[in-house]
Amino acid sequence: MRQPEKMGKQNFGTYITQKRKSAGLTQEELAAKLYVTNTTVSKWERGLSYPDITLVTDICRELSISEHEFFTACDDLAAGREKKDATAYRKLRRGWQNFFLTCYVTALIICFICNLAVFHTLSWFWIVLTSLLLAFSFTNVPLIVQKEKGVACLSAATVSLFLLLFSCWIDSKGLWLGFGIAVTAVCLALPWGMYLFWRFCPRRRWLPAAMMGSITVWTFLLVLLCVGVQGGNLLQAFRFTAFSYLPVWGIFAIAVYVPLHRCLKAGFICLIADFAIPFFNVGFDRLLGEQPRLALQAYWDWSDLSRFFQFQAENIRMNVYLFAFGLLAALLVTAIGMILQIRRWHRHS
Repeated sequence: MRQPEKMGKQNFGTYITQKRKSAGLTQEELAAKLYVTNTTVSKWERGLSYPDITLVTDICRELSISEHEFFTACDDLAAGREKKDATAYRKLRRGWQNFFLTCYVTALIICFICNLAVFHTLSWFWIVLTSLLLAFSFTNVPLIVQKEKGVACLSAATVSLFLLLFSCWIDSKGLWLGFGIAVTAVCLALPWGMYLFWRFCPRRRWLPAAMMGSITVWTFLLVLLCVGVQGGNLLQAFRFTAFSYLPVWGIFAIAVYVPLHRCLKAGFICLIADFAIPFFNVGFDRLLGEQPRLALQAYWDWSDLSRFFQFQAENIRMNVYLFAFGLLAALLVTAIGMILQIRRWHRHS
């Protein structure tokens, strides 16, 4: 039974290759349209695997074929199973969509009647309506839209979020609307920026650093907005952001770009994370102009570590205990990583 199944996959792979070329697409272009990797498309065409059942509709659309043609190309027993799975998946998706839609409509009708009956006007009903629109953006829009689901979902959520903000302001009034819109816009800049990076930037070695840099800039804008409301300035926002991201960038650089054994990289990351405890506690107190509750040298005073095991630790000393035990664990992982790294160097020399 294994040989016919293998032949079926090979025939199907040949069929997919022909249809892709007829559509004028490369493997990379088809993979990008289906949001899968080039390796996945290559496995289909080499007869090593079948596409996931959730991709059938998208594949048929991109290759300009019907689902009947798609499943006819799968001429083994697995084709029949996948066809049944596809039918069950469509029914499940339709049922899931109708379930949420029914819940939303029912909630709107109930809130509409209650708001009119109690207040004789529509007030908080608009908050409920826009909240449900926001939920609809994540539960139903991805099931309705066939192309560019990510951008459609994000666009609907963006519009719904601003409508929700505006409806809250109508109900409560006040002078907070401008600040609320500014914070919402800055917060939405992160998912939109990540989507644009993922969608349009080539998959190069510098891409993770570019995305990390974008997150850092986004954090700076958010901190600048909050500090500005409190009467701070640009320099203060820059200090807070730079100080916060120093260990984060260190961890990122080691995890992504340093060519070491994974265990050794984990040890270095644990060391950075552990030293972040006194770094943040002392540093932020000084940035805020306050006297640190614990001096930096106090983190090296381990004379009363036994009190931790006697459950007599004071809250203010808890950071010292966490730093001490975290440092010992990080040094242990680093030592093991060094041994494994040296063994790797010896094998490759």
